[in-house]
Amino acid sequence: MISREFIVTTTMVLLLFSILFYVYPPELGGDAVLVDLNEIADTTVKQTTSNENVVYFGFDLRLGPKADIEIYAPLMDYLSAKTGKQFKIKYAETYEETQYYLASGIVSFAAIGPVSYVIAEEKYGNVIPLVVGLDSNGTPTYRAVIFTRPDSSIMKIEDLQNHSFAFGPFYSTQGHLIPRIMLEEAGIKIRDFKRYAYLGSHQACAQAVISGLFDAGGMQDTLAYKLESEGLIRIIAVSKPYPRSMIAANKNVDLELLEKIKLALIELDPLGKDANLLDWSKTEFSGGFAEVDLEYYNVYFDLVRRFIQGEVS
Repeated sequence: MISREFIVTTTMVLLLFSILFYVYPPELGGDAVLVDLNEIADTTVKQTTSNENVVYFGFDLRLGPKADIEIYAPLMDYLSAKTGKQFKIKYAETYEETQYYLASGIVSFAAIGPVSYVIAEEKYGNVIPLVVGLDSNGTPTYRAVIFTRPDSSIMKIEDLQNHSFAFGPFYSTQGHLIPRIMLEEAGIKIRDFKRYAYLGSHQACAQAVISGLFDAGGMQDTLAYKLESEGLIRIIAVSKPYPRSMIAANKNVDLELLEKIKLALIELDPLGKDANLLDWSKTEFSGGFAEVDLEYYNVYFDLVRRFIQGEVS
């Protein structure tokens, strides 16, 4: 007879395999894609074209390929109508790809987090913040949370020593960088964990903790509050506010187009006339966009060098 322990162990191994397969896509040049992009949106492409009327838009993976593409597809239609250009999503399988695509001009614009901006700018140059996202209160900041399961004995960050911990993507601001800062401020180093892993999206991180594969995790605040309200997780710590994600541009984009896009984005009113354009609640710009200058993100450069670049150097 098969024991209960065997069934539970096998189930957890299979779940971990599925999460790892999903969240660790191949590096540049890989050919494994987990979503049929042609079934999602006509605005989505894997191959670019030399057509000067086509403008490519990228993004940091946040919820998952299908969910993210469905969010950004209506925005492509909006920008196309506003500019007379044909906006298309250039899907990237990793944060590193998005950084490279934007810096090299393969995409002209991208929705990225501050870590991706810092990495792209320091590694390649050629990247500028165009607008910053706003929350539903009109604030250009966000927070990260550290969470566990509702029935966990973990009550505060200091209790995490010798437990397992799930981060989001390695280059995620809310899923890795800010949780690392929170942990260090509480005296917890990653070497203090029994084990830890970087998963490929905030959803994957949440599922890994909910399913019991990890004892706790770090993720973005909006999704965390939703999951907590559903009784699926319990938040044990919330970070201070940090500058929010952005729409960034390649520096070589035509200035006239740059200004058109900036104006079109700032004109969006998610709480009013544009409420039905897309599912704003799943984005980092539920309150729209505001103009931003380069200095706004300066706080991140030293933090990225310490917690991100220090691990890959």
